[in-house]
Amino acid sequence: MVKRFMSISPMALNRIDFAVLFFFLSGSVLAQSPVDKVLQQAAYDTRLSSINRQLSYYRSNSFKSPAIRELELRVRGNNFDSSPDNFALRLGILNPKERTANNTFNVAKENYLLKTKDHLLNEILSEKYNGLINNYDLVITLSLLQEEKNQIKAFELAQKGVLALNDWINLDQNLLELGLKQADFESLIHAKNSEFMINDSLFLNVDWDEFELVSLDEIKNTIALHNHKSFFLEVDLASEKLHLDRLKLNIDYAESWNIGFFQAGYDMDGGGTLKKQMDYRIGITIPLFNEDKPKLKREELNLMGTAVELKHLEEINVLIDRQRMKQFNDLVLRYEMLLQKEQELSNLAAAGVDGIDGFLALSKYMTSVKKSLHKTNIKILLLYIEILEKKGVLGAEPYLNYLSKELNPFTFN
Repeated sequence: MVKRFMSISPMALNRIDFAVLFFFLSGSVLAQSPVDKVLQQAAYDTRLSSINRQLSYYRSNSFKSPAIRELELRVRGNNFDSSPDNFALRLGILNPKERTANNTFNVAKENYLLKTKDHLLNEILSEKYNGLINNYDLVITLSLLQEEKNQIKAFELAQKGVLALNDWINLDQNLLELGLKQADFESLIHAKNSEFMINDSLFLNVDWDEFELVSLDEIKNTIALHNHKSFFLEVDLASEKLHLDRLKLNIDYAESWNIGFFQAGYDMDGGGTLKKQMDYRIGITIPLFNEDKPKLKREELNLMGTAVELKHLEEINVLIDRQRMKQFNDLVLRYEMLLQKEQELSNLAAAGVDGIDGFLALSKYMTSVKKSLHKTNIKILLLYIEILEKKGVLGAEPYLNYLSKELNPFTFN
């Protein structure tokens, strides 16, 4: 039997390569989780539109200062009854320092807008994360109530119907109380989800059973990675604003000195040749007096006060950051202690418990520990996001889903 081989043209290979690439790209799009999609909506927040418009204006317009301050045409007559007999064109020369200061300010202004955008995106993403964590809190709390009900029902069935009246009442009363709590909590979830839908309907599509949440070890590693940096987004933005104000003051100082002018004139009554009818004048300002000096000094004094306030803001942020880290470490210790207790109670339950009262007591104890464990985990997650927000990490590239296991990257479409 002779095997036949099919030859493939280069064009066909290109089509195959494109198909394979499209397949992988499609797979990466499909791999985006509902949590990623919630975070991606931050790019469409209306609060970013104003800054985006300003940035677009900066990029489509020139802000460079001209070399000439003004162009002035002068006409002179000997008296009101005569025709004009002298014409002059005066060019006001722009102070080179003003031109340099303007250009420097415009570059700094665009950078400031970019930083402001990053700051706002960071804040919006923090809101998205907080909404996701609160939604996760509601869903897991409801599941814990259902788990407690299932445990009591399973125990009741295991008794094979052989229950004293008092024992049955005890079990059934607990089931009824849990059922009422669950109904109330489901109403609360519905109300909260309605609030989420006002901001982002994608919250309702998140299935937390299918989502791999970030582990405590990953949280600790991420915080440790960024905590050594003495950087705070609030301080950085305030520092950039102070720098911008100083550059603006440099412009004001340069504008307060008019360097001078150059004037060319034509006198119709000069007689003789054209050269004799033409004249020129040059004026140079001697900067001995400056009427704007008091105003400029007041602005400079205000900037000195702002610099002191900025230093104080930085010190406050350092203190608050230490408090957050202490709170985080305390929560981690609490979480690990509760985790150990949960394991102990699980081992005790696996060994078996005699009697209805013992079962109910252990069941309530286990549920209490699980609820405390969950609430502590929620506090850790919220504090974790707060720490990253204050460091400006959430809105920094590359964009990572800080709630996902292994911190999966995502992009803004």
